[in-house]
Amino acid sequence: MKSVSTSIRLRTSVVCLAMTAGCAAHAADPICLEAEGAVNLAQPMVVVDATQQRAKAVVRGASADRYLEIPQGSGNPPKMTNGHAVVEFRVDDAGTYYLWCRVWWFDECGNSMSMNIDGSRPFTFGQDATYKTWHWVRAPRRLKQLKLKAGAHRLNIRNREDGIKLDQVLLTDDKRYVPVGVEDVATRQAETRP
Repeated sequence: MKSVSTSIRLRTSVVCLAMTAGCAAHAADPICLEAEGAVNLAQPMVVVDATQQRAKAVVRGASADRYLEIPQGSGNPPKMTNGHAVVEFRVDDAGTYYLWCRVWWFDECGNSMSMNIDGSRPFTFGQDATYKTWHWVRAPRRLKQLKLKAGAHRLNIRNREDGIKLDQVLLTDDKRYVPVGVEDVATRQAETRP
């Protein structure tokens, strides 16, 4: 009986040690920003405050009931080239990051944005087939634009299709991290201005 007890204690110790070692290896906390905190907004990109508007077009469920939007029917390229916003952020460590956005798409013709980081080559963000609900979408893997230096950065969001809504922007250096629901906004958001 004594050997069974020792064996259980030994296994428990190994499991606890493995769990502790795993915790120490985790990446830094993700950086989560409210999209409506963007600067340099240009129409038709607008901030929607669901608490202040009673229109049918307002979508509930966004973090803090506010989000960025290019309203359905407002136009998209090539006829409408306006519509942009800039989300400023800071990373403490250089490295490869993974970009997620909490979005709401109108339909298959309103499910993407054009983005670039620090004026780099633009990339298409989105184009998934989940419509009319808030959900998280990850940027394409292996984007050179997501190899960031430590310091301040600018995520430029441009009109590609109307009917899009953007609630939160999340960056993480953990390729296994998957956001769910509304994320807590990082305390570093207030410190993102260069």
